[in-house]
Parts: sequence; structure tokens; C-alpha cells
Amino acid sequence: MQAMTMNKLFALGLFFAVSAGAETFSFGVLGGAPFTDVVHPVPLPNNSEVANSANFTVGPTFQVNLPLSLRFEVNALYRPYSFLATPIPFRSSLSVPTTVSASEWRFPFMLQYRFHTPIVKPFLEVGVSFDHLAAISAAAQNLVSIDSSNAGFVAGGGVDVKIPFVRLSGELRYTHQGSAYFEGLSNVNEAEVLFGLHF
Repeated sequence: MQAMTMNKLFALGLFFAVSAGAETFSFGVLGGAPFTDVVHPVPLPNNSEVANSANFTVGPTFQVNLPLSLRFEVNALYRPYSFLATPIPFRSSLSVPTTVSASEWRFPFMLQYRFHTPIVKPFLEVGVSFDHLAAISAAAQNLVSIDSSNAGFVAGGGVDVKIPFVRLSGELRYTHQGSAYFEGLSNVNEAEVLFGLHF
């Protein structure tokens, strides 16, 4: 009898622990697209012109709910960098159009404030981002000076919508990089729209 009671209490405690954990921690995936181009369409020192290609953002996200309607979030977001450098006729040191590509990894650490409204729950966020540019193509080395790592400022806002089993989110996010990846060429101000699926 006592053993059965202990088993029931253990099962009940485990249930509440799992339920509390589900309310405290969540993980998911974010995906979206930047509003801003990778680089400014300005002439390069070697008399070439650049044009951006389409790109996207995607990666995992992890959240921890805190007291006072606060939430901590960290992401690991991947974005491909790609642009085409085209020689200006009779003036460029390039003989043919050259594609510059790389992979950006961005790690934002943010504190969010959640508004408790019915159904759709808005939130605001602010934090810092640590960024790294990897897999830089050899062509980039011949164009401009490169700084492959930097830190920046993040701010944004969005909404959460809870549906059975999952939570959906949508947000607008602004990131200001501390330094440019490609000197005199990169856009250090980035705006993007992100959609999330959270468990």
C-alpha cells in the first residue's frame, strides 16, 4: 500500500515537472528573408560593379521563460552571402564577372518582453549578436579587405500565436553590425522578417 502511494506521488511529481519544463523551455526553428542587401551597389577599387543575389535566413532557436513577463532567446542563424562583381569595360582589373560567396553564422542573444493579451501575444526584444563569416570564396580575397568576425546590436518585435501542440511566431528584426565584413562594401544595417515554429 505504501509502495503504491509512493509510486503515485512519484508519477504525479514527474508529470508536474515535465509540465513545468514545457512551460519554461522551448525550442524550434526560425526562417525568413532579409529586406536589405548583403552589399551596397557601389564601384569597387578595381573598377568593378557588384550586384546582390537572393538569399535567406534559417536556423534553430532556444527560449527560456523568465519572471516578470520576460523571456531569454538565443538563435544560431545561417545566411548565405553571395554577390557578383562585374568588370567595368576598359577600366577593370577583372577580365570576367566574378561571384563572391560565403556563409554567415549569426548568434543573437536577446531579452524579450511579452505582452499578455488574448490569442495573439506581442513581444519586444533587444540584445547582442556575435557573427562569423565562413567558407569565403577565394575570389573575395582579391576584391576588398575582409573582417570575418564581429559583434553587433539587435532589436525587434513580433507576435506569438499558440495553437495545439506548437506555437507560431512572426517578427521584424533589426541588426547593426559593429564592423563590415567587406570593407567599404558590406551593409552593416540589416532588417529581416522571421517566422518561427516552437515546441
